[in-house]
Amino acid sequence: MIDDPLRYRHRQIGYLTILGLLGGGLSQLGAAARDLRAGHRRVWSYLPGSLVFLASMATISSLTAEVTDDSVAAWFTGGLFRRRVALADVTQASIVTIPWYAGWGLRYSGGGWIYCVWGRRAVRLSLAGGRPFTIGSDEPELLQMAIEEARGAIA
Repeated sequence: MIDDPLRYRHRQIGYLTILGLLGGGLSQLGAAARDLRAGHRRVWSYLPGSLVFLASMATISSLTAEVTDDSVAAWFTGGLFRRRVALADVTQASIVTIPWYAGWGLRYSGGGWIYCVWGRRAVRLSLAGGRPFTIGSDEPELLQMAIEEARGAIA
């Protein structure tokens, strides 16, 4: 809601995510340049890969978490892939460690949606009547505390 008092907002930048995706995009462009110089006709086959890497970098390079008086929200760069959860639906907010093999970005696992740009620490929101929603954070204690304080204010 537009006039909800803001309790917490933090933007985490995934520097390693940016570096990895930029490296992948540049390697595709480098391979295209090599094939262009060699006169190979497959040079244009590298363009889709480059665009995927660069678009991914632009899309998931940062994650913002926000807590207001009645909701918790998270979104990637530029407001893409926004998810807002009503605090009334949150039954618990707990700090968790995301397994290293789960990676970063936006993904759905058997345990619900995970939004993460860097690191392994996160706050998992258990939701009434639904799968949990996990928000990666480089300051999970502050995020959890803001959620719990806002939940206490509406109880």
